[in-house]
Amino acid sequence: MSGQAYAALAELERWINGGGADRKRLEDNLAADSRLPGSRANLELAEKFARHFAGRELAGGLWELLAEWGEISDETAGTGNPREFLPFCAVWAMGEHYGYAAAERRERIADAFKRAMNDSRWRMREAAAMGLQSVGEHDFGLLRILLEQWRRGANELEQRAFVAALAHPPLLKAKDNARYALVLAGEIMEELAVLPEREPEPFRVLSKGLEYALSVFAAAEPEEGFALLERFAGMSDLRIIRIVKANLGKSRLTCKYGSQVEAVLAAVDNNSKGNYDSSN
Repeated sequence: MSGQAYAALAELERWINGGGADRKRLEDNLAADSRLPGSRANLELAEKFARHFAGRELAGGLWELLAEWGEISDETAGTGNPREFLPFCAVWAMGEHYGYAAAERRERIADAFKRAMNDSRWRMREAAAMGLQSVGEHDFGLLRILLEQWRRGANELEQRAFVAALAHPPLLKAKDNARYALVLAGEIMEELAVLPEREPEPFRVLSKGLEYALSVFAAAEPEEGFALLERFAGMSDLRIIRIVKANLGKSRLTCKYGSQVEAVLAAVDNNSKGNYDSSN
């Protein structure tokens, strides 16, 4: 880890230990070692920062710090601005703290997740997914409760956050978790197929998420996962077919489940021929 990253974490640890940390110095050190602007933020630093909040009690002012950082807007720190790293870290850290927090604070964290899911900055949308993954790693039941509260009426950006959060192999080691992910993803796919009018950018974001997430779920629970892919391979909607084929091209499936992949691809081809024949 670089000296600046160490300085940021050392500053946080002084705060946690009651050593009179300097907030501005903490913010400046995090921003300085964010690796922003750039295509990839310093995820190692962000994760280590977030892990410090995995506990019931937070040192004086630390919760308020997260809450304030979580509300830093696009206008204040747009995509690629080094200070975008502050709300990114805050939302992830809230996910680490969620399982230990009291009910009122959990509500505030849930609100922060919803804001981040709908943020115009793609990195903040990633922070929402990572925060939800932290909730699930602590207790998958808590993650499931949140998703059940949100799933009805969720928009495309929120649905994308759901599948991105669940497409995390450590969460899918339990078969029930993988099956839940498949059911939720299946419902989102069905909704996608029956609602033709979609806003272009949110639809693109959701589609990109689905184009890899289904393969993660299928790798964790192959029998039900390939059944889901085959079901959607029979649809005539080209958007759905594109999502299915993208997942079938992922190495996590092609390297281990070649025969199943070929079977679903054959179903896609047969369906395409049938649609062509019926149109002539």
